Amino acid sequence: MIRHARPLVTLLAAAALGAAPLAVQAGEISLTVVNVVSPQDVKIWAPTSVVARKGDSVTFRLVNKHADEHGYEIAAFGVKQVVAGDKSATVTFTADKAGIFPIKCHLHPAHVAGQLLVLE
Repeated sequence: MIRHARPLVTLLAAAALGAAPLAVQAGEISLTVVNVVSPQDVKIWAPTSVVARKGDSVTFRLVNKHADEHGYEIAAFGVKQVVAGDKSATVTFTADKAGIFPIKCHLHPAHVAGQLLVLE
């Protein structure tokens, strides 16, 4: 069952985007990501999961609504940004490889923010 998980995730993500799981032309993704407090009282970046296509230019506007600084890192794409308290920052990168990549706060390792799913 586990060996079929990745194709299933790809199919579900493609279906959610309204696209067939075939190679498509790269585009641009622009998204606001906000640092919020979860119901479990943990500071996280929301949305926690983001889907892109390989080749997409991805821009995130990171909004930190807390008084203390927080980090936003997607190591696989060289994204490592510190956002000061009550401030925002912008990061842009190209999703140049397919897969599932963790998103985390590199300043507070206990804060695992989510994942970036890049479709082929």
